[in-house]
Amino acid sequence: MIDIYTFIEAIWLMWPAYGANGLCMLARGKRPIDGGRVFRNKPVFGPGKTWEGLVLGVIVAILVATFQMFVYPYLPWDLSPVLLDIVPMSPFLGLVIGLGAMVGDLGGSLVKRRIGIARGKPAPLLDQLDFIIGMLIFASFVIALKWEWIVILLVLTPVLHLIANGIAYLLKLKKVPW
Repeated sequence: MIDIYTFIEAIWLMWPAYGANGLCMLARGKRPIDGGRVFRNKPVFGPGKTWEGLVLGVIVAILVATFQMFVYPYLPWDLSPVLLDIVPMSPFLGLVIGLGAMVGDLGGSLVKRRIGIARGKPAPLLDQLDFIIGMLIFASFVIALKWEWIVILLVLTPVLHLIANGIAYLLKLKKVPW
C-alpha cells in the first residue's frame, strides 16, 4: 500500500535526479556529446546534449546527495524508524543517480531523433520520464527499489516536470515550456 511514508521515501530518492535533470541546462555547453554525428541522416542526440551539461548534471546530483547525507541525521524521521525506510544518500549514490538520469535523458533524445521529433519539440511522457527511468535503472544496481517508489515517481514526475519546465520557460531559462 502506498502511504505518506512511502511517498516521503520516494521523494527523498528522487532529489538528486531532479537536480541533475533540472540544472544541467545551465551549463550552456558547446561540445555536443554526439560530436555532430548523424545516424541514418538524423542527429544521434542533437546539439542540445553536451558534455558540459552531462558533467554538470552529475555534479549536481552528487552535491544534492551529499547535502542529503549531511542533513539526514537532523531530520525528524528518526521519530518513526519502523515507518520510514529512507535510503541513506552518499556521494557515490549521487553519482549513480546522476549518471542514470543523464543517460536516461540521452536515451530519450536518441528515441526522439530516431522517430523524427526535432530538438525542442514535445514528446509527451518521453520528455518527462526518460531521466527518471534512467535513474531507476541505474539505482537498481546499488539499492533495493520498492515497487511503490517506482509507481510514485512515474506518476509524480510528469506533473512536476511540466511545472518546473513552465517556470524555467517563464524565467527565460528554457526556450520552450515543455
